[in-house]
Amino acid sequence: MSVNHARHGRAAHSRKPLVDPQGRTLDYLRVAVTDRCNLRCSYCMPAEGIKQIPHDDILTLEETHRLCSLFTELGVRKIRVTGGEPLVRKSIVPFLASLTELPARPEVLLTTNGLVLTEHLEELKAGGIRRINLSIDSLNPETWTGITRREGFEKVRSAMDLVLEMGLGLKINVVVLPGVNDHEIPDFVELTRNSPLAVRFIEPMPFDGAGKALEDTIDGKEILLRLRSRFDLTPVNQAADAVDRLFTVRGFKGTVGVIEGHSRTFCAACSRLRIDSRGRLRTCLYGAPGASLLKLIRDGGSDDDLAEAIRTEISFRFRDGKKAELAHHLVGLESMASIGG
Repeated sequence: MSVNHARHGRAAHSRKPLVDPQGRTLDYLRVAVTDRCNLRCSYCMPAEGIKQIPHDDILTLEETHRLCSLFTELGVRKIRVTGGEPLVRKSIVPFLASLTELPARPEVLLTTNGLVLTEHLEELKAGGIRRINLSIDSLNPETWTGITRREGFEKVRSAMDLVLEMGLGLKINVVVLPGVNDHEIPDFVELTRNSPLAVRFIEPMPFDGAGKALEDTIDGKEILLRLRSRFDLTPVNQAADAVDRLFTVRGFKGTVGVIEGHSRTFCAACSRLRIDSRGRLRTCLYGAPGASLLKLIRDGGSDDDLAEAIRTEISFRFRDGKKAELAHHLVGLESMASIGG
């Protein structure tokens, strides 16, 4: 990937860490590089998909690289690339490699549904990607197909095995859907018996893209109760800003966790910022999109201008996701593919 390394007025802007009004240091950036996806998961978007953003209204990879570079100068130490499905974006693998080479050497992570992962793994590893987050919501081919409304289960299952064979870190994300895949919780835990991977069970969130809430849901407390009823769990000491409640299972090599994204139990320590594929800064998953960094770039803004816009947006960050959602006044619930996974 060819990247313009012009400084864009970068010499003058402040290098102070990004801190919100509650005193939380924001050092983790999630960047959506596309709203396109090769699956149609029932909890993410309608069967017919979502109205796609015109290509001209999406950040170019060069613009995204510039923003990521700037954010690392402002203290970001972890960048997660998401979508949609990021691997459908042309030239995404060289782009990921370019992020690992930024002067700050951030940890660069990829979240994928795994459908086309195997064909990119060698290049991803060579480019400095050390860990993959793979979303798979069933270990049963028919159930997986029913959730995703697409074929390709075996490709995803094979990708899981190949990631481990190549010595990369692997986190499995499972959205728990009552009456659909919740009976598979023990099956997913068994994956950690002989492999040093992490399985995280995620509460379903009301982002189906169809303008209505999910009718059946399950919270993290119930998921954890089910886990404890079957397995001997020991809590894992984690960083203060961890979003998952992580546990080891006696005798197992891996770990299991619960992410209470809808209950929002981790807001007090949240260190995350998001840039959606339109180039809008989001200070909370549940909040409205904020400053248009894409517009500022295309209007000729310097890095000082961008840094000022970022800090201004952060100065309005809410204390938690419930307050952000209330202020958002959603008319129709957005798809996670539009927000950025």
